[in-house]
Amino acid sequence: MPVDDFGDEASVEVAAPPEVVWAIVSDPTRTPEWSPVCRRVEWIPPSSSPTKGARFRGHNQLRAFKWARNCEIDEWEPQRTIAFHTEFKGRASTRWRYTLEPTGDGGTRLTETYRAEFLPAWVWLLRKVPGAAATSARDTRENLSTSLANLRRLAEAGG
Repeated sequence: MPVDDFGDEASVEVAAPPEVVWAIVSDPTRTPEWSPVCRRVEWIPPSSSPTKGARFRGHNQLRAFKWARNCEIDEWEPQRTIAFHTEFKGRASTRWRYTLEPTGDGGTRLTETYRAEFLPAWVWLLRKVPGAAATSARDTRENLSTSLANLRRLAEAGG
């Protein structure tokens, strides 16, 4: 199902330079270190490291729901931006983007953006259950906040 305006964005100030933050956020295989949903990530051969066009598979869990998605890196600008999309039935399903901006004090402003573009029909139907869309929006906001807090902790500890 197509999705209208289903996404979110959050930012955090990190007391670490962009190169330290980049070393963490630019490697999708490290996502389980900070994500409350992602459990495991592996490269899809022949990909073996992050760069534009590299492919990987993420394994996720939220409450009782488990799923895995193939992903492809769409944007790769070292120490600035990494963005990727997940795939469902051969289509881009969700888009994730991490943007780093140096701050005047030697730190980094890290922004995480999430946007759903195409969801399985059962997800669309589930969101029509009273309260489900609000719960989904709350979960997204909490997961972004938790991810960014964990990324900040990792970076401020030296990566």
